[in-house]
Amino acid sequence: MADPFPSSSAVEPRRHDENIVVTRRRFALALTASFGIGGLVAAGAFYARQRFLPDPFIRYQDVLSEMVPTGGINTQVTFGDSLQKVIAAGALDPGKLRANYGVNGSVPAWLEGLLVKPSFEPIVFSLDTAPHLLNLFWPIGLSTKTKFNETSPVNTSNLPNLASTAGWTLGHEENGAAYFNKVSAVLLTDEQEARVKQVASTSFRPCCDNSTLLQDCNHGSALLGLLELGASQGLSVDDLYRLALIANSHWFPAQYAKTALHLALFDGVMWRDTEPRLILGPEFSTLTGWQRNVNSTIKLAEFMPRNIQMSQRGCAI
Repeated sequence: MADPFPSSSAVEPRRHDENIVVTRRRFALALTASFGIGGLVAAGAFYARQRFLPDPFIRYQDVLSEMVPTGGINTQVTFGDSLQKVIAAGALDPGKLRANYGVNGSVPAWLEGLLVKPSFEPIVFSLDTAPHLLNLFWPIGLSTKTKFNETSPVNTSNLPNLASTAGWTLGHEENGAAYFNKVSAVLLTDEQEARVKQVASTSFRPCCDNSTLLQDCNHGSALLGLLELGASQGLSVDDLYRLALIANSHWFPAQYAKTALHLALFDGVMWRDTEPRLILGPEFSTLTGWQRNVNSTIKLAEFMPRNIQMSQRGCAI
């Protein structure tokens, strides 16, 4: 298991058996499969714009390594004492979290350290650490008290029935709704709250069509908690969008890998050059938008390696 802090050992590189090469012929066939004869015209126009790309001009593994590098991504954001505040309020029960790993499971040492004392070491996202971080950010986003939560779209009589509340069973109470907007886990100024609300209202996730502000599942709550931590530590709006894309791409690696490949193939834009707020918008990060604008073409073209497995968490513990 990788350690999410840079002071620890580096993340071990993942090894893949297949490194798919998408050639010009394969790309043209893909466009034809998606758009008929017009696809061949589009392919010709694409080649005219992208002459700088070699033939074969893209490797899936190159795209993936940019999106989720094997060494992880240092966010420069820390937990501070936020988890201790959440634990003190009962919104996170360390015993229940440990038990969640099962009789034969073991809590990673870095995670165990976060449960017992504050940490000011930067958090690192990797495919190894992301599932664990999801369960740590979740109660922070769910419980942190903010002014915008008072008018949040989830703050209705239906609050106890959401996946983010009914699904949060690692607190003292049976339903996480008991902790919604109740804990001063992350202290934010009015200006910092405004930054969080702006990014949360305009960033989405490909498991549904809801914004981060509408935290109706674990991914929404977790990302909101991460944004709150980032804003409280001085991150700008642009920084917060970048942070959100790092988290989402590690929590939904299969979807965003396809998005990265689609952008590289159809727009000639590599992941490092993408605009985070555009990728996090409804065109690419809602379930509906992603299916329509990314997955339909990639699926028909069969660009994705069949033997690359990228596990991701569902909207439950």
